[in-house]
Amino acid sequence: MILTISRAEHFSPNSVAKDAAILECLGRRLRQYGFDVETVSEEGPMLDATADVYVSMSRSREAAALLRQKRQEGALVIAPSLDAPLLTSRKELERVLRSRGFAVKADADNGAYWVKRTGGYTESEADIVYAPDQESMERALEQMRERHGQDGAYVSPHIEGDALKFYGVEGTGFFRTYYPADDGEEKFSYPTSTGKASHYAFDAEALQEQMDSLVRQEGITFYGGDCIVSPDGTLYVIDINDWPSYFRGREEAAGAMAKVVIREMMRKRLSDSGRRLDIGAIKGLIFDYGGTLDTGGDHWGKVIWQAYERLGVGVDEATFRDAYVYAERQLGRNPIIRPTDTFRETLSKKLEIELAYIEGVKEGFRAADHHDALLSALYEETFRHTSRSLRVLRQIKKETGLSMVLVSNFYGNVGTVLSEMGIEGLFDSVVESAVVGIRKPDPRIFTLGVEALGLRPEETLVVGDSYEKDIVPGRRAGCQTLWIMGEGWTANLPDGLDANEVATDISAVGRLLMGA
Repeated sequence: MILTISRAEHFSPNSVAKDAAILECLGRRLRQYGFDVETVSEEGPMLDATADVYVSMSRSREAAALLRQKRQEGALVIAPSLDAPLLTSRKELERVLRSRGFAVKADADNGAYWVKRTGGYTESEADIVYAPDQESMERALEQMRERHGQDGAYVSPHIEGDALKFYGVEGTGFFRTYYPADDGEEKFSYPTSTGKASHYAFDAEALQEQMDSLVRQEGITFYGGDCIVSPDGTLYVIDINDWPSYFRGREEAAGAMAKVVIREMMRKRLSDSGRRLDIGAIKGLIFDYGGTLDTGGDHWGKVIWQAYERLGVGVDEATFRDAYVYAERQLGRNPIIRPTDTFRETLSKKLEIELAYIEGVKEGFRAADHHDALLSALYEETFRHTSRSLRVLRQIKKETGLSMVLVSNFYGNVGTVLSEMGIEGLFDSVVESAVVGIRKPDPRIFTLGVEALGLRPEETLVVGDSYEKDIVPGRRAGCQTLWIMGEGWTANLPDGLDANEVATDISAVGRLLMGA
């Protein structure tokens, strides 16, 4: 059983309903995978609870003590606040930010300050006070000390720029930023004195990489925070917290969170079984393409269906699934895709077949009304994922010098697609099913990849998103395997024991190989 634990209301100032909603959404996602999920409050009778997995947004000392006990007893505990002092100490947060190379402002802009509670969590507006000048700062400092003790107040300089909030889910690629000034959605009513957001340019990808690295080291997992974007694009992180409400994009966030919970369950199972990666033995890599490098691990059927949902394509999921399977069979049986077709052209043809199928079975549905919007949205999303994978692959190549081979079920145009996406030249060889006449899950296609590397199978790491088509046959070919576990075509979960490692993002491959 998975036990999810909600936080006490006083730890959710002005966000009780939103915080409850993300926990409920996560529970629903986990139940879709067949797990028994129950929810209790950290203020309830937790001591009577017995579970295999505890997923907690609690913040009380009593809950922390109980969860540490459960962890010692062998349960899996996912509680981002449990071992991260920076969440409850402004001074520790500043120290960590400085040590990890984040920009930290020393002087106040325009003589303004923020006076904050030093320790614990923000529980009311009185715990964060804006002071527009020295006199008001000293007054607020005195009042804060009266409430929380002589060492209970922390002063930070005000920074001119755009107030930006971010939230992410570690190791999944899920990361979003937004400007509270754009929609007025704020927890508290205190003035930020930033006014309407100017939308200064900044490097969102760099912020994501920095934050993911930091929270991974701190064990926070589900995280959010605040920063200021200065006019020159410098980012000043001013707060980090665990379990934001994710109310802008809650469903997508819950999906990423469910992946983390399942990932950690799989890792514990692998650890208990003694089946882990032998990093020192790895001399070469075999990567899958579709679903691994281009979607962040999610099955293409899921990716397309989610685009249908976002864009309001009026069709039920069962009909879409029939259309998707029909299109895949048509593409597999007929020479519809040419060797010179780009990915955009391939995707366009796939969507044409799907939408034409739906038009034929659903009265009033017009394929032409949806094709172009779906194509643009999906191509943009794919390019974003592939660009991120490309950075990882280049880093692996640069830092390790390991040989890499691509093994993929494709239509005979994977070379054109790799060139389109900027990945050409990174792989020492490409083994494509339409060219070699062998398709996954036949292990022989991975044997061809091993032979192309000139290595022994046990010296080769297979990286793929499909458990049945990449991981199982990769192991049968004698290779080590790393499963990029995304959202599958079905909710059926394998036991995972044919994998040596489970990850939820391609960047994990680089971290493992480089010991980061």
